[in-house]
Amino acid sequence: MKKTYTINISGSVFHIEDDAYTELNQYLTRLKQHFGNNEEGQEIYSDIEARIAEIFNNRKTAEEEVITLKWVHEVIETMGIPEEIEAEEENGQSFSRKNKKRLYRDPDHKVIGGVCGGLAAYFNMDPVIMRLIFVFLFLVNGLGLLIYIILWIAVPEAKNTAQRLEMRGEAVTVDNIEKWIKKEYQDIESRVKKMNWGKKKKNSETEK
Repeated sequence: MKKTYTINISGSVFHIEDDAYTELNQYLTRLKQHFGNNEEGQEIYSDIEARIAEIFNNRKTAEEEVITLKWVHEVIETMGIPEEIEAEEENGQSFSRKNKKRLYRDPDHKVIGGVCGGLAAYFNMDPVIMRLIFVFLFLVNGLGLLIYIILWIAVPEAKNTAQRLEMRGEAVTVDNIEKWIKKEYQDIESRVKKMNWGKKKKNSETEK
């Protein structure tokens, strides 16, 4: 019988066999080294770790509770290795893998509850068009509001990067998580620059 350890991955406690622990620890160390210790890198690593914990939790059953080397290999194959992804991009072989979409409420494009944004992402539509559909249904027979409330209650909100990727049908891999978070940081930086530019322009007009 193999020796087992108790570990904590993103707040979840697991039991893991010794050879699986060695392999997983090496993989996580490579990820930490690849993404670095800055705020952006730590957020990317944190989201990847959360996804790994989710995969292990989904894999566990009453009969199989201990993480094995096979499980770790499956996780690495699913998530990908940064060095291999970079090599594919350099050789022009990079491609975006698609997964089956899942319906979530979209917190990034919400006016009230994110229902229209989530439906728009699921059906590849503009959120504005989806909102107009709900308004039309409300004005015609009042069903728009009822449907919206039901979906608001029944559909979960996309709270992390993995769920945002699933909402758009993108594979939850190291590569896609990294791209998504980097894009978020770029968007925030762009908005901050615009705000600062607006303040400078306003101050300059005031001084005149």
